[in-house]
Amino acid sequence: MSSKDDIYVYVDENMKRDENILTVDFLFDSDVSVDEAVAEVDKIVCLVDGKDEYKLTAHRPSIYAVSPFIEKEE
Repeated sequence: MSSKDDIYVYVDENMKRDENILTVDFLFDSDVSVDEAVAEVDKIVCLVDGKDEYKLTAHRPSIYAVSPFIEKEE
């Protein structure tokens, strides 16, 4: 679990909307495809979506770093 001190915080002066963005890395075994990983994160978001006790407004997958140790698909 990360502490607040492990997170780089800055003010994005180029932000076009009034929102805060937290970038989070989710780690998966190397045999998990990007589609499977996104589906797993979607499940987590669906659990909190629409509940008053959570402040999450949206999510957007943007980068998936793939292990160089897995066999490449043709």
